[in-house]
Amino acid sequence: MDRYSYTRVTTKNRRKIQRAFAELLAERGTLKNMTVTDLAERAEITRGTFYNYYDNLYQVGVELQNEVEKRLFSEYDNLSTASGVEKYIDELFIFLEGQENIYRELLSSNASVDFLRQLESSINERVLMVLKKNGIKDKNVETELLFTTNGAIAIIRKYYRGEIDLTLDDIRDHLKAKIGLMFSNADV
Repeated sequence: MDRYSYTRVTTKNRRKIQRAFAELLAERGTLKNMTVTDLAERAEITRGTFYNYYDNLYQVGVELQNEVEKRLFSEYDNLSTASGVEKYIDELFIFLEGQENIYRELLSSNASVDFLRQLESSINERVLMVLKKNGIKDKNVETELLFTTNGAIAIIRKYYRGEIDLTLDDIRDHLKAKIGLMFSNADV
């Protein structure tokens, strides 16, 4: 098998495992109620194939979380202007749309609470760093930012759980408008 084919198979298997993981987590609510055998059966792979990629179930969850964080924060240095933030938000939502099935399952489970708490913390920490890097020291802007980011995460979770009648485009557009206002109203 050539390198390209091997990479394609690896990517396909990892996606199958991640999708099965998200489905089982949504159904069972916690990792404690899942086994590698359950996951392998759901993903239509062997246990051996699972162990080619992961040591345990927790690694699948960590990989999904790391993938989101990597995608969220890979370009946060470009967030120094309102237009940079808008571009970043557009790219983030394109990513969310592309992974919609996995995140719909993952975020509909009760186990997603810890994942979302860590994600909120990471987002707030990084965005506050960007504000400070840009000389924005207004405490009201920081507070508004925390409300906005935490609220956006809660709304995205509700979207994936089917609890609100909004699209990802609606959420993205509102978030871009709120962030744009914060930049325009900030005291530098």
